[in-house]
Amino acid sequence: MVKAQSPFASVARKIGNRRLEKVLAQLAANIRTEIHNAKHIPKLRDVRDNFRLLKGEAQRFEKALGRISLLDVPASAIECLPDARKTTRDISALCDKALSNISVKRGAPKRPGRVTCALIIIEAWDFERGRLPGANSPKAQEACADYWRANGGLPVGKEGDPGNWRSTLKEALADRSAFRRYIRDEIRFEAEKRSSELISRRVRNRR
Repeated sequence: MVKAQSPFASVARKIGNRRLEKVLAQLAANIRTEIHNAKHIPKLRDVRDNFRLLKGEAQRFEKALGRISLLDVPASAIECLPDARKTTRDISALCDKALSNISVKRGAPKRPGRVTCALIIIEAWDFERGRLPGANSPKAQEACADYWRANGGLPVGKEGDPGNWRSTLKEALADRSAFRRYIRDEIRFEAEKRSSELISRRVRNRR
């Protein structure tokens, strides 16, 4: 029976080193996790809408409270009315503060997993070839497209043209985060470990 080839093997070959297959498969978990988590992060528009809705309800409640006179409230509960008015004003103030502090960068990413996919490709490329690919590199774009599909991603853009990865590659190349350094270290560690294992295996086979 012929063993089915890992979808990451073709990506590793496209980059130029079959030793990268295992680490590409391991790092793929970061892409899947990011895509999964993005589904549970509310959109920025929804967060703002919720605070606006809450403020509107608080203002309506405060207006309704204004129609109630202390004379109409039982003596045993007379303190509740001013407390309720203060609470609604506090809620309105909270909503104003939240709306002013919501960063434009918050909310679910527009393209979850895409930049991470490109980061892994460019760092694997740099490890194998000793240089980073350009954003316009057709081979790097194809590697991103293949790696994305290997993770179950749908084709990007019209007809899945690899050229649609140009802007994502450009963004990844400009990334200077600690996460990129983590990817770089993982690739080097795993690829070098794989190389050592292959050398040891060949030595044992010669005996």
